[in-house]
Amino acid sequence: MTDHRSAMPASDADDGDTPWTGAPPRTGESATVTVDVGGRDHPVRVWRHAAPTAGSSDGSPTRRLLLIHGFRGDHHGMALLADALADHEVLVPDLPGFGETAPVPGARHDLDTYAAVVEGLAAALGLGTDDVLAGHSFGSLVVAAHAARTSRSWASLVLICPISDDIFTGSLLPGALGVEAFYAAARAVPEPGALRLLRCRPIIELTNLTMLTSRDAQIAAYVRDQHRRHFSGFSDRHTVDEAYRASSRHTVGEFADQLDLPVLLIGAARDQLSTAEGRRRLREALPQARLEVLSGVGHLVHYEKPAPAARAIGRFLADLDAGVF
Repeated sequence: MTDHRSAMPASDADDGDTPWTGAPPRTGESATVTVDVGGRDHPVRVWRHAAPTAGSSDGSPTRRLLLIHGFRGDHHGMALLADALADHEVLVPDLPGFGETAPVPGARHDLDTYAAVVEGLAAALGLGTDDVLAGHSFGSLVVAAHAARTSRSWASLVLICPISDDIFTGSLLPGALGVEAFYAAARAVPEPGALRLLRCRPIIELTNLTMLTSRDAQIAAYVRDQHRRHFSGFSDRHTVDEAYRASSRHTVGEFADQLDLPVLLIGAARDQLSTAEGRRRLREALPQARLEVLSGVGHLVHYEKPAPAARAIGRFLADLDAGVF
C-alpha cells in the first residue's frame, strides 16, 4: 500500500471561509491505498486530515475516525466534518465509482462490495479496536453492513443521518417514487444521454431545493457550489445506478441485531429521508445506541451543521473513554 502518512499534499485547496465549522480548515493529504476487494487488489484514494497534536490533553492517543461519504458524494462532502473534528485524525476515502476512486472491475457495486472496501481500508490503514467508523446517509448503510459482516473490532460506530426508514412507504413514498423514475429513465437511454441526464444542472438544483434547510446565505451558497462541483463526480451510469439501488433498498435496521458495540446516531429533525418514528425504532433496535437529534437541519448535516455534529461525536467519545458504555 501507499503510506498515507507520508503522502504528498492533496491538490484540493480550501474551498472558502466556512466559519460555521467552529475550526480552521484542514487540507488533507491524499494517497492511494491498495485494498483487497474479493481477492483482488484495488486502488482507493484516501484523504488524511491529521490531528494538530499527537494526543489528547492528558497525553493519551486520540481516536482515529474513518469517515464514509454518502451517495453521489466523495471526500469533499466530509471536509467540514473533518475540520470540525479538529482533535482527531480523520481519514476519508472516495468510494469506488466516485471521486478519484475507479469502480471495482467485474464487481457489483452493492453493500457487499462497499463493506469489503471498508474492511480492506481498515486493514491497510491499521484501524480497529481504538478507532471509530463513521458514515453519513448511504455511508451509514456501508458502515453498518461492514460492522455486521466482519470480525474486526471497532471502538464504536457513528451513523450521521442514518437510513432508518424504508423510503418506499409512508410519507417518504412520493419523493422516493420520483427519484426511482429518474434513475429508471437514466437506465432506459444510451450511456451518453444517461450521463447528460444524471449530470444535468436542473437535477442538481432540484436536489438543492429539496434538501437545503439553512436560511444562512453563506451556507446555502456553499452547499449549492459543492453540489455543482462534486455531485456528478461518479464514473459511469452503470456504477451510479448500482449504488443507487444499494442506497434505496436497505436500511440500517437490517443489521441492527449484529451491531453489538456502542453506536451514536446523529439524526436531523428535518431530515427529508427519515422519520422521527424510524429513528426511534432504530435506536431501540441497537443494543448500545445513543440518539442525538439536531434541530433546524435536514439531511445535509455534514454541510449545514458540522460543528454541532462534531460536538455530539465529542460527547459520545468522551463517554466512551469514561467507560459509560
